[in-house]
Amino acid sequence: MTPSGQIDSNIASGDSPSNAQIGFFLFRVTIGVNMFFHGFMRPFTGLSAWEQPLAATFVDTYLPMPLVHTVLYSLPFYEMVLGVLLVLGLFTRAAAIGGAVMMLGLLYGNTAKQDWATVGNNMHYTLYFAGMLALQRFDWLALDNRRAATES
Repeated sequence: MTPSGQIDSNIASGDSPSNAQIGFFLFRVTIGVNMFFHGFMRPFTGLSAWEQPLAATFVDTYLPMPLVHTVLYSLPFYEMVLGVLLVLGLFTRAAAIGGAVMMLGLLYGNTAKQDWATVGNNMHYTLYFAGMLALQRFDWLALDNRRAATES
């Protein structure tokens, strides 16, 4: 989809996708699969078994523990929703913004406990979401394109 919300001409005409479109598709789906399984595996393998030890690492921070527990218990479900949206290419812009905002929240928590290695990892994911926003005009094989075609 172009920045104006129109479908790229080669998608509408049935031409082969460009390398940029194929690249963006693979990028979007890969991040989506990563986000989905990052979230899915936590409840699948025992949410409390993951949440409790991680929450314990925030005890000596200024963050209120009820907030820490709430964020940690809800995070896997947020990741699963983001992952599904990205894999399907549905509301891609909102999902990328939501992913970047999620990373901002995680970055804030990890700086509070001075976990600088994880902060670096958070920054990588933030760049991925920012790149997805910047390159969304190359989105291809996405439900967003179908939605845009029916709205036109």
